[in-house]
Amino acid sequence: MGIDLKKLKGLKADKFITIILIGILVLVVLAPEKNMSVGKGNVTDKTEQESSQVSEYYESKLDAILEKSYGEGTMEVMVHLSEEGSSDGLYGQSDGRVVVDGVLIVADVKNEKAVSDITYAVSALFGLPTHKVAVMIKK
Repeated sequence: MGIDLKKLKGLKADKFITIILIGILVLVVLAPEKNMSVGKGNVTDKTEQESSQVSEYYESKLDAILEKSYGEGTMEVMVHLSEEGSSDGLYGQSDGRVVVDGVLIVADVKNEKAVSDITYAVSALFGLPTHKVAVMIKK
């Protein structure tokens, strides 16, 4: 499978460049994914740490605000985050932004109106639909 130099001399320059570019494109597409993601583990660890810190920050702030309204020790808050666009791109790359995906609150309240008020406030605060905010009454 040798290259015939006589045929190459007969090709015009634009055809020759096109053939080379197609060859490079084929190599890029067929390249193994593991070679293209060197150091990916470190990026994932860093993103998980940052995500955890953001989650803890949101939880503590939301807990403090709700306890000012309903009393000390009445709330337990969990904020779930997800990476925006985590499966985008050819190699599963993302832009690294985290967004609030859901909120769970366990509240020591007596009536359903308080549950409704908490749900509405959290939905408005994070821009979430109400089905992504769960408020449970502590027993």
